[in-house]
Formats: sequence, C-alpha cells, structure tokens
Amino acid sequence: MTARPFEREARTAPWSLRLALLPIPLLVVAVVMHRYEQIDTTPFFVVVAIAWTIALVALVLGGLAMRQIWLDGVRGFGPALAGALLAIVVLAMPGLVIEEMIRLPRLADISTDTSDPPAFGPSVQASHPLPDAADNTEQAKAYPDILPRHYPVSPPRVFDAVMTLVTSRGWKVGTVAAPDAENADASVDAVAKTLVLALPVDVSIRILADDDGSLVDMRSASRIGSHDLGDNARRIRSFFEDLDGALQGVAEPAEGDETELPPLPPVSPRSR
Repeated sequence: MTARPFEREARTAPWSLRLALLPIPLLVVAVVMHRYEQIDTTPFFVVVAIAWTIALVALVLGGLAMRQIWLDGVRGFGPALAGALLAIVVLAMPGLVIEEMIRLPRLADISTDTSDPPAFGPSVQASHPLPDAADNTEQAKAYPDILPRHYPVSPPRVFDAVMTLVTSRGWKVGTVAAPDAENADASVDAVAKTLVLALPVDVSIRILADDDGSLVDMRSASRIGSHDLGDNARRIRSFFEDLDGALQGVAEPAEGDETELPPLPPVSPRSR
C-alpha cells in the first residue's frame, strides 16, 4: 500500500468556522430574552458587543487562513470560507446600523409640530427635554413629510379612531384626555415598543378643535439612546397613514340633512 502524504491544514481555518458559529445563536437568544424582558438592556448590549467581537475575530482568522492557503498551498479552504461568510453575515448588522447613523441625523425625539410639540405627562416629560432649534432644523431636512394633519372631522370622531389604532398596535395607554362638551381638545399618551428589540418609546398624540375639524399632532421619543436610526419618524409616518385610512370617507351630515356626504378630500398638513 502506498502511504498517503500528510497534508497540512491552515491552523486558523477550523477556528474561524468554530467561532463564526457562535454569534448567531447568541444574538437570537439575547434578542428573544430582551423582547420578553428576561434580560435588562445594558446586559443585552454587552452580549451583542461580545457576539460582534467574536464574529470580527472569526473573520480575521478566516482571512489569515486564506492567506496561508494561497501562499503555502495547505488545506482548509472550506472551513475558512464558511467561517468568513458567517462572520460577514453577523457583521452586516452593525454595518447597517453605522450606515443609518451616518445617513440620518442624531435625533431621538421627533414631532409633527417642532415649535410646540405635544407635551408628555409630568413623569415622562422630565426624561425628554424639548429639542433645540438645531435639532428641529435637522428634522425638517431629514423628514420633511413629518407634519401635522388636518381632518374635516369632529375631535370625538378623530379621538375614537386614534384610540382604536393605539390599542390595535399594542401600545400601553397612559394619560388620556378625552374631548367633552366643555373642551373639544384631546390627547393620548402611550408607550410603544421598537420592532426588534422592544425598546420603550414614549408617544403623545394631540387633537385640537378648529372651525373646520381637527388638527392632529404626534410626538415620538426614544427612552434609550441619542440616535433613533429613523425609528420615530417611521412610527409617526405609519400611524398617520393608518389614521388617514380610518378617517377617509367619513363625515358627519349637517343637522337636519340626511344626505350622504362625499368622501373626504386627501388630508393635508396644517399650514402655519
């Protein structure tokens, strides 16, 4: 029998794959535990940082293995490639986060009315000082569509639609001021959650009566972090899209007139 020559393997190749297999399950478990409040936010981010560090080490080891394979002709291409690719998948997440942090302004408190934002309750307002003029300018540049809405519908009708949407989203309702005979204005405070990590976000919706219907403003402010990665603007945008749909085609006939009114015109931002 002819002896088979011993073939060397790049030493870092198997370690690249072994390490690259760790971050994904680690991140999945951490995210699930954080969503269901089994781990606090600070330890969660520590786990995320560890997972990303492991992925970075796996990528470096995969690169070193590829270099050794190219120069010395040793084995280990498969494990090195697999480890590097898995590491790249994991590191794509912080890459996307960094890209959003560069592309979007550093804001965590977004309002449709930057000159007079809806006020949170006293216990919440202390955690959210009003954005300054520079922040308001940055918001206007980044999110020009985040503006107040005007609906030619009575405040009670708008309030009911708002409460339905808040409840359907699973937001935790806080302070509520419903419209009544003495005061047609209304407001709703609630706590929303971010999509993936379920981080708390304070939301305030204000409904003001005017001669033509109702003016609606919304404010969304993150409790954690100074950069929301566009989350608050997306929340306001999505909420108003659904509120538009809920109120479109709804109108109250004038007293003594039972004729069905035509659908409402498209809603427009409040002019100032």
